[in-house]
Amino acid sequence: MAALLRGLQAGRALRSLGSVVVQRAASPQCTSIRRGIHRAALLRVHDDIKNPSSASPSATQHEAGAAYSAQDTSASADPGTSTSTHEASAGDTATGQEEPQVNSSYQDQSGEQNEDYETEEQLAQRILAAALDFVPQHGWSVEAIAAGAETLGLSSATTGMFNNGAGDLVLHFVAECNAQLTEILAEQHKQVQLGQAESKKTAEFLRDAVETRLRMLIPYIDTWPQAMSILILPHNIPHSLKHLSTLMDDIWYYAGDRSTDMNWYTKRAALTGIYNTTELVMLQDSSPDFEDTWNFLDNRIQDVVNMANTAKQVQSTGEAVAQGIMGAAVTLKNMTGLNQRR
Repeated sequence: MAALLRGLQAGRALRSLGSVVVQRAASPQCTSIRRGIHRAALLRVHDDIKNPSSASPSATQHEAGAAYSAQDTSASADPGTSTSTHEASAGDTATGQEEPQVNSSYQDQSGEQNEDYETEEQLAQRILAAALDFVPQHGWSVEAIAAGAETLGLSSATTGMFNNGAGDLVLHFVAECNAQLTEILAEQHKQVQLGQAESKKTAEFLRDAVETRLRMLIPYIDTWPQAMSILILPHNIPHSLKHLSTLMDDIWYYAGDRSTDMNWYTKRAALTGIYNTTELVMLQDSSPDFEDTWNFLDNRIQDVVNMANTAKQVQSTGEAVAQGIMGAAVTLKNMTGLNQRR
């Protein structure tokens, strides 16, 4: 009797467990999935019955069986996993949003650099440009570079990027001034070509170009002697001469010089001397707006023009004298009869 009672209790326990499993499997999400699959299968069978020629009975039975198999598989899957997957897919469909792609700030899979990517050279240029604001306070020094880096939110340790120290700062300033002057001269040349401005005489053009370039030193005039001493250091001389020669070449180019003989060198050498001497006068000038400096520049430019004119006059005079001597020799020969044919 006791064994019979234990068997009845075990049977009740199995029935209760089966009801729990059935209720868990028959969740609302699984029920909706099963109903959808069942409805699709019935509609397909109904269409095949209406159009028997479009599909064979065996194909219809195969598709219906596959549908019911999918239904059973969905029902037997883990309810928690299927529910979360269904909700995630429904949420993505409703919002229409795609998963965000990983964005690298340096380089993507194709190897192309991102727009926000900044090279070490570009960062160095930004630091040096910011350091120029601290030159009047700290001079042309590493301290000015450190102060400029701190204004950009960088550590002062970034000065280790500049192996030449203050020399990098001075050379950066010279290069930027030369580039700015080139842009000004190019714009003036463009206006002349478009007929919006009149072309200047060579002497006037040279004078204005040199003055424009020297005026860029005025904000740093008190510390410029220090910069000049840095530029003449042995390891900075090659770069300094390169910037100076580029400056002279650009000025003469926009002045209209296209010479290819020795005049190309003599003109640039003469203008280099004028620029350097005027720069030295400017450092000692205390007149208002550096008037004495610009007067000195006018006189030096005029001296070059006069020397050029004198050279032309000497050349033309020498040619005339040579032609006169040759003419006198021919006349003498004619008078003495030496040119007569015998």
